[in-house]
Amino acid sequence: MARIQPKILKGFRDYLPEVMVPRTRLLRRISEVFERYGFEPLDTPSIEYSEILLGKAGPEAEKLFYRFNDQGGRDVALRYELTISLAR
Repeated sequence: MARIQPKILKGFRDYLPEVMVPRTRLLRRISEVFERYGFEPLDTPSIEYSEILLGKAGPEAEKLFYRFNDQGGRDVALRYELTISLAR
């Protein structure tokens, strides 16, 4: 039986503690400065109804996201960027 070679998917990375600790400090500092100037954080779900993501875009847009039916049978998709979610 072949051994499984643990590896990371292309385009992804692990942040180990020696990188993550200073990275977290830097991001926290950046957030503090942004908030001082009126920025208000916002987060949206990673999953949206497919019809929202498709909108008036053509069939090419469908290639940009992973579309599936959830447990309730709803047609949903993983968003590929934030513009549409923020506009909603």
